[in-house]
Amino acid sequence: MRRKGWRRSLLWLAALLLAGLLLLAYTFVPRRIDVAAYQAGATDFHPASVNPASLPDVQLSIIKCGKMISRQSFVYRGGSWNQTYESGMAAALIRHPRATFLFDTGFGTNVDEDFQHIPFLMRKLTVYDKEQPAIAQLAAGGVGAEQINMILLSHSHWDHVSGWEDFPATEGWMMREEADYSRALPDSELMKRMLDRVHLRELDLNGPAYENFDRSLDLFGDGSIVLVPLPGHTPGSMGMFVSLRSGKRFFFIGDLTWCREGVDLPAERPWLSRRLVDKDPEQVRRSIVRVHELAKRYPDLVIVPAHDRRVHEQIAAFPQVER
Repeated sequence: MRRKGWRRSLLWLAALLLAGLLLLAYTFVPRRIDVAAYQAGATDFHPASVNPASLPDVQLSIIKCGKMISRQSFVYRGGSWNQTYESGMAAALIRHPRATFLFDTGFGTNVDEDFQHIPFLMRKLTVYDKEQPAIAQLAAGGVGAEQINMILLSHSHWDHVSGWEDFPATEGWMMREEADYSRALPDSELMKRMLDRVHLRELDLNGPAYENFDRSLDLFGDGSIVLVPLPGHTPGSMGMFVSLRSGKRFFFIGDLTWCREGVDLPAERPWLSRRLVDKDPEQVRRSIVRVHELAKRYPDLVIVPAHDRRVHEQIAAFPQVER
């Protein structure tokens, strides 16, 4: 009888394990976000009325600072298990007549140490290539650290702030909500450990509605650089519109999605990836649908997920510039 009881228990355990594995596998199958469920406010547009010829001479460059390699299946729901995905770690360099600044920083000089502090599972599921940090590429191109007036941060995750350590005298700016979130992080997080040796400033995005966002901040008051909230991945994640004299227009969306498929389908990250990185998945879906509607309205708008190197390749790489 005892042997039969053990056998029955083992069969139940095996069945539960199989059910768990099947449920996990289901979270990777293709599934688009229900746009209608998150469309409230996403189609209420307040179009930017800026004449490109009236814009200041703004220059934009991408600085490729490293990459991480994983399976495409971990990047968005429906991604292939057979294909690898190259996640670019980049900084955007913007030269405006009133300031020269970075949007995010990519991998910094200390990336080897930084990588050891990320979640165990993420370390095991990816490999990385650190390439050259922004500080070194800028120096080789004749731009010294002292010429970078500020660093705008889409959010506080390690792969976006790693390079900030190389510019210790340069102020970093993030949304007030993200600054508060950063101060409450555990000491294991790079952003929290950096707070006592960098200068963090807070931004209030309390300007008028812009496109389909209910608030914004026109950084220089001329329509060239406009910041908007993109909450969900972290509480104070933000995006950046860059409008150039040529008529080209870019929208940097941080880690709202890791790839363009996330915006175009639209699709979120699979459950396992969401558990590792997203603070509020429901808010992520809402923000994705907002950007999805934006992309539909402006097909020429270049939407730039922080880690989609295929999109990075479409933008002038430093020292070349878009203008």
